[in-house]
Amino acid sequence: MNKRFAIGCLTGILVFLVINLTSAHLSSDCGLSAVFGRDSCADDIARAGWPLLFYEKGGFDFRFMFNYPALIADLGLALLWAAGFGWVFSRSMK
Repeated sequence: MNKRFAIGCLTGILVFLVINLTSAHLSSDCGLSAVFGRDSCADDIARAGWPLLFYEKGGFDFRFMFNYPALIADLGLALLWAAGFGWVFSRSMK
């Protein structure tokens, strides 16, 4: 494994992580603190997952949903994204 591919993969994983955290912050009622359980909102809904929603909790009529196949699909997409990003990064730097 060459150094440029590894740097590209790590950059791809970080980009995917930032996109997921931003998505969780924007789709949850009280922001990212709701996802981590540190919010002070009464009837908030915490959501996580991009591009597939795999976690949802809260609301006036309490709801809890954790979709394991969607989480696995998100992790698979993250690995594909990182590998593709690493490949492009290693090819473009030559």
